Amino acid sequence: MKIFLLLALPCALLAQPKWTSIATPGDAYQYFLYAGQRRIETSQFSSKAPHPSPGFNYRFVSGRSTRTVCELKNRAGVYWYSPEGRNLEGTFPTTNPTEFNVSAVQSGIQGFGVTAAFSGAAQHPGALETVYFTDRVCSDGGNEYGLSRDLATKSILVYWAAYANCGNDAQSVCRKTGNASLGHNFSNVQQENSSAHAQHGFRLYGLDPETVYTYKLYIDHHKLHVEVWNGRKLAECSGSEESSRVPCSLFRPVEPWFPIDQLHSGYIVAGTQNTEGSGVAQNAALKVSDILVLK
Repeated sequence: MKIFLLLALPCALLAQPKWTSIATPGDAYQYFLYAGQRRIETSQFSSKAPHPSPGFNYRFVSGRSTRTVCELKNRAGVYWYSPEGRNLEGTFPTTNPTEFNVSAVQSGIQGFGVTAAFSGAAQHPGALETVYFTDRVCSDGGNEYGLSRDLATKSILVYWAAYANCGNDAQSVCRKTGNASLGHNFSNVQQENSSAHAQHGFRLYGLDPETVYTYKLYIDHHKLHVEVWNGRKLAECSGSEESSRVPCSLFRPVEPWFPIDQLHSGYIVAGTQNTEGSGVAQNAALKVSDILVLK
């Protein structure tokens, strides 16, 4: 009997993963705003910085700006050069107009969630609301997965991407080697084993952009499980504009080139980004009331 108790005890102590809020007043975040001459860079993690406590809205701003933090740094497999071959290491990228937060590092997580309304509209593509996980605090050529809405559409994009801020064409600033020349296939960092047509995610249709939902994304055996909750019940959504809406719970495999099973430590980023000519509506905003992690 004693042997049985000793063997059973560790199993009884194994805690099941649970969703935990990281948007309480005591949680530390970075905060950034780039809007032409207006620039705020709270690059130290602080609970006093503006962050997604209840009622925080990320709005759309205008005017490109240059960062003064997160300079480009070379590392194995990622080297920074201009398309003309100029070494960019130690320089700072120019950003589109944007407002966003970066959470303190989250370790041992299996996914993340957000309670938010991806609200507003735009006349043309380029106004983005997004919440995502990244394994690089500066989002400078790393792995990420998350949610995004272009306000010119009515759908939510669930996506995964490696080196998402690096192109795979002649305009890319991410090189595979330290050779300054473009070389074969531009010598650029590729997202998906040189296949620009690989699948990077899927879309959710039928969700009201003005309604606050809780979106949950979690990882299970190289698959991404996505749930959208409206209060205590699953919201209804569809996988295409033509399909009938059903309870919004999807379980999708992720391509082998993306290391989703290895992404257990990183940062949650939430915010907006605008481009000139998007024609974004004045009242458009990503309205966040909570950010969650599963661990």
